[in-house]
Amino acid sequence: MQDDEMLCLYNRSSNPKKKGLILANSVGIVDKDYYGNSDNDGAIMFAFFNFKGEDVEIKKGECIGQGIFQKYLKADDDNSEGERAGGFGSTTK
Repeated sequence: MQDDEMLCLYNRSSNPKKKGLILANSVGIVDKDYYGNSDNDGAIMFAFFNFKGEDVEIKKGECIGQGIFQKYLKADDDNSEGERAGGFGSTTK
């Protein structure tokens, strides 16, 4: 990814009706520094919540979501410094 990009993870639109699955966090955001970071394994996953209360089988290769690379802007007066050390639960160093 470029410095001004992120990867957004979205649920497949048919999942709530057909499988009873919604993304636990609505939209997943993956920052550039996530992959190759020593604080995580670099795997990108979808965290689903099953609201039907019955087991759901997801088969290997089945389409369950989509990832979209998206550019983002910073505020004109953004003066943040430091290096991000991404991954769940990490902090800016």
